[in-house]
Amino acid sequence: MVRRRLTQVERKKETRQLLLESAVETFAKFGFHGASVDKIAETAGFSKGAVYAHFHSKEELFLAIMEQQMHVHVQNILKVIDQHQSISHFIETMQDYVHSIRQENRAWSMLNMEFLLYAMREESVSHKWSEMIRKSIRQMSEAIEQLLVKQSHQPPLSAEEMAWTILSLENGMAIFYYISKEDMPVHIYGKALHNVLFNTVQEK
Repeated sequence: MVRRRLTQVERKKETRQLLLESAVETFAKFGFHGASVDKIAETAGFSKGAVYAHFHSKEELFLAIMEQQMHVHVQNILKVIDQHQSISHFIETMQDYVHSIRQENRAWSMLNMEFLLYAMREESVSHKWSEMIRKSIRQMSEAIEQLLVKQSHQPPLSAEEMAWTILSLENGMAIFYYISKEDMPVHIYGKALHNVLFNTVQEK
């Protein structure tokens, strides 16, 4: 079967995605500071100019990857929320989900922490990352609000505060998990989330 010739827009989109995939591999191998635009271009099979034709800087490229990763992660959480009729059942599934992704997300968590230190020193990068986080929180808050409609009492924590709690616990615990996973209790995320949210939510 003869492949249809791609349009210029489609070719540009395909090249951009290939560069993103190459960058994920390169960043995971060398770290944010160790990865260079040259290495990313070489891995993707493109010139350095091709990288800069799609991204103005290494920071912009990394932020684009982060945006993709955050989108996938939040969509997975939204699916978990949508599957359940109560906060308690949601927490149980979140515990299993967080535990399952820890093994495959080690490299990405390391990059997140490395880039966090960089972003704290670069205001423009920090601002862009903050925008992504706000978007994720907004999406999660809307889904949580729908779940809370099914509860008989309005909790002191708002849906937005719950969204911040869910992500903050996950990211905070991930730091210690990768350093001392043998010592960390297996179900601590679910128990902590349950304790925080159930102090504010009364089930039907």
